[in-house]
Amino acid sequence: MNDNKIIDKLENLKVIREKKNITQTKLSVDLGVSQELISRYELGTSFPQPNMLIRLSDYFNCSVDYLLGLTDIETPIKYLSLSKQSIKVSDIINKYDSLSDEKKIIFENYLNYLSND
Repeated sequence: MNDNKIIDKLENLKVIREKKNITQTKLSVDLGVSQELISRYELGTSFPQPNMLIRLSDYFNCSVDYLLGLTDIETPIKYLSLSKQSIKVSDIINKYDSLSDEKKIIFENYLNYLSND
């Protein structure tokens, strides 16, 4: 890692937001901030306070390091020390969270079908 790197932008905020199919407007409403502020975070014209970094990482279930672009690994550090099976479960939950409401219903129906077999 380059210790001289100046972090002035949330490198992966837009990446994870779009991956989870969340608009800037929805994110801003869910966090109680303006859509313009989310846009400024993504563009690097504004930088969040530490408590907002934590709120964003909790919201997306990712590490602050991921949001800052210091790692490509989304998984929060608290899950990295868990077993590989726990990490797989966490990955499935992250994928589930990114589905549309319609696809969540399909997934749940399929899961019920598989578990009743």
